[in-house]
Amino acid sequence: MGEQPVPPADERDFDAVTRARGIRVPADLAPGVLAGHRALRELAALLRRAGVERPEPPGRPELSDG
Repeated sequence: MGEQPVPPADERDFDAVTRARGIRVPADLAPGVLAGHRALRELAALLRRAGVERPEPPGRPELSDG
């Protein structure tokens, strides 16, 4: 699987997020961490668009007559 180029906006966002939280990412790990950051942002956007409902809280199961 080939590496996709990272859009400058993604890299700027990643830099801003890590800097704001005082996180230092070693240069040799930065490409992988940035790819993970990007993938999580894409997943979060997909979940928001899908309107995923939260599961119901655990409780007493309903009993059927069957």
